[in-house]
Amino acid sequence: MKKFIFLIIISGIQILGYGQYLAAFNDNVKHFWVFDAGTFQQLEYLEIMEFQVGGILVAYTDNAGNLKVYRNGKVDQLMEGNPIKFEATDYLLGYSVYQQLNVYDNGNVKILSTQCDGYITRDSLMAWYNQIQKTIDVYYNGQITTIMDGLIYNPLQEFKAGDNTLAFVHTSSEAFYLFYQGQLQILDQYVQDLVFEAGRDVVAYVDKPDQSFYVFYRGETTELETFEPKSFQVGDEMVAYVDNLGKLKLFDDGQVTTITSFEPEYYYLNDKVLVFEEQGFFKTYCNGQVSIVERYQPDPYYTDFNTIAYLDQNRFVKIFQFCAPVYTTYDIVTEISLIRNLVIWVEGINKTNIYFNGKVYQH
Repeated sequence: MKKFIFLIIISGIQILGYGQYLAAFNDNVKHFWVFDAGTFQQLEYLEIMEFQVGGILVAYTDNAGNLKVYRNGKVDQLMEGNPIKFEATDYLLGYSVYQQLNVYDNGNVKILSTQCDGYITRDSLMAWYNQIQKTIDVYYNGQITTIMDGLIYNPLQEFKAGDNTLAFVHTSSEAFYLFYQGQLQILDQYVQDLVFEAGRDVVAYVDKPDQSFYVFYRGETTELETFEPKSFQVGDEMVAYVDNLGKLKLFDDGQVTTITSFEPEYYYLNDKVLVFEEQGFFKTYCNGQVSIVERYQPDPYYTDFNTIAYLDQNRFVKIFQFCAPVYTTYDIVTEISLIRNLVIWVEGINKTNIYFNGKVYQH
């Protein structure tokens, strides 16, 4: 009996109340398929080289190295030949060949630079270093803006970026900069040993000589703690941290909540899902209260968007969504994957399952 390995990446996003839910995978004979809102469609008969799934599209390089994009039920070719690099996010597809950088935005293709030396792509923005002009340029809301010039180095090498934030320290001036909602601003005029992380609409940071812990959230900067936390993580509009006394706290919607007064064995914040282990229990904080997901630590588990998916001790798939358990399989599974609120797993040698919105789709 032959054994087959499936590679699947999935994504789901709602726009104006309507959903476009995408998955892509290679089947057991290397044909390339896409799952779109409940239906399966074969895109390629020959084995592809690479693919990524964004919020509203699937991007891939075919057998000949051509970059193609699946969107709204059809496939378009964007670029020919290797070496093409690309990254698909919720709303943007950034791709390059050598120094030419391009963006695919809402069905439109635009050349951003022919002198690019390093770039990043996030949900709402792209940023790159122009090696000839010595500038940092940003593509945001359909426009290209130069946010810094006269540079002698590439600051994007030490940046932190969220879905709509770009933060970095200027090496020469040692000022701490943030690009947010089309504007470049200085969060701190002078930093010495800065630790910082960026998420959607939020940046958390502490300058070690100063010790104070700050958060930038939707245009406002607030001092959360006067002492440096033991650790912190940033998600979508949220910051989780263990303070200097070992308490696990969560900054959410402008407010700080103490989740537990005992230091957890670990914690993990991804998007808007916080999970942690306390006294061996696997817990999450949701809708203002702590919930026990399992009385043991599952392995593996995945979190994204509003979902926790994991294999239990029997290797059954379990899904915890919207603060409650919603689904359990009773077939042994070896692998599971999750992006946002779509869960995928393979049973046997060729049965691919995709769970979304209370229903399992099979191929």
